[in-house]
Amino acid sequence: MKQKGNGVKKIIKRKEGEVFQDYFVRLFENKHTYGLNCVQIAELLNYESGNDFGEAAWRKEYASFNRGRIYERTCGESGIATRILSISDTHVPYHLPIETFKDYIGCIDILQLNGDILDCQAISKFNKTYRVSMIEEMILARQYIIDLIEYINAKKVIINYGNHEYRFQNYLSKNLGDSDVLELMPETALDLICNDGFHHYDKRNKTKTWYEPLTKVFEDVQVEYTESWRTRIGNAIFCHPFAFNSGILKTAEKAMSYFLTKKDRDFDVIVMAHTHQCGDYKVL
Repeated sequence: MKQKGNGVKKIIKRKEGEVFQDYFVRLFENKHTYGLNCVQIAELLNYESGNDFGEAAWRKEYASFNRGRIYERTCGESGIATRILSISDTHVPYHLPIETFKDYIGCIDILQLNGDILDCQAISKFNKTYRVSMIEEMILARQYIIDLIEYINAKKVIINYGNHEYRFQNYLSKNLGDSDVLELMPETALDLICNDGFHHYDKRNKTKTWYEPLTKVFEDVQVEYTESWRTRIGNAIFCHPFAFNSGILKTAEKAMSYFLTKKDRDFDVIVMAHTHQCGDYKVL
């Protein structure tokens, strides 16, 4: 199938390693983005599968598949009192588009941001090919959080910091060198974004812009910043430890041991950030 656009013929190919079912779903769910109609999708699917089905057959198969998916999701969510979406390690300005979370629109009760929302790239010790100023990153991260809240339609948001946000405090401690002055400074950039608000002084253009704290931006959304690396919601703990262990699930194991020795030992589950990897295990 060939799609015309600006005189250039483009084929929406099946990705390397993509199973046919995923390709089938991707074409139907992104047909407007790709500029496809059902006849064109049928041609692509027939080419990949070796079939010769009409567009109606493929369209009905997708409709049937989608009804089953919705039914399965509904059954799985029955009896759930609170739906929580936890997002961590977006590392603005390296963040993914908010459309990454399209499956959660209108489906959650609490949006929990589990640290490293900002990267604090400008004040990191690592080499960088380009530099994003700290104020620019804060403005970008603040808007990203606002867009995320509005996109997902969250009614409650709970935020804690991660080790990258804590770079802010470490940088100030290292460069100010005066504990009295340090007491005037916030602990992390999230303190400014969430609770305090901040000004951007553009000295070149001689302007001053005020950015309202997130706790005051929304009238119908409760935004809470814990001022900590951890958050507790019911019997679930969400945390972003600073330390990292490369062993499989060792960072999570250390976090569990930490909480078992503290007052928070009565918990059912720990949701970990920081590792940039997926994994889970149960303790019986």
